[in-house]
Amino acid sequence: MYRHILVTTDGTDIDHAAVHHAAALTRALGARLTLLHIIPDAHRELGSGNDLSVTAEDIEQEWTRVGERALEEGLLDADGTRLTPLQRPARGRDVPHAILEEAGELGADLIVMATHGREGLAHLLLGSVADRVVHDAPVPVLLVRQGTPSRT
Repeated sequence: MYRHILVTTDGTDIDHAAVHHAAALTRALGARLTLLHIIPDAHRELGSGNDLSVTAEDIEQEWTRVGERALEEGLLDADGTRLTPLQRPARGRDVPHAILEEAGELGADLIVMATHGREGLAHLLLGSVADRVVHDAPVPVLLVRQGTPSRT
């Protein structure tokens, strides 16, 4: 069914359930698992003309460190399932499209992502990387809400 599963991480606590689910699927299906962290493009995210005392490069370095910790945690969350950890810069792309492009280059046939499950005004104002991936993905996307138990 699925031969290559891609699970994303952004370094937040909600990612743990998604990695557990992806690892369980990987084991059940005998698939490959890739854990992906995208380093947002700070220039794109902040726009020009910000008055911050830190530079976009400083911010990207911090996001890189966050990603490295997230990948380390993902290795633990995978419960011994072999996976390939990858960290890629967005390089002028928004995060959802960077995820989709990486998934295409890797040949992933399923994307697993965590979601906050926000509704109403919070969802409308904050938007959702997961929603944008689901909308544009050419492959199935499995969304896992925080605290969802995986069945292995």
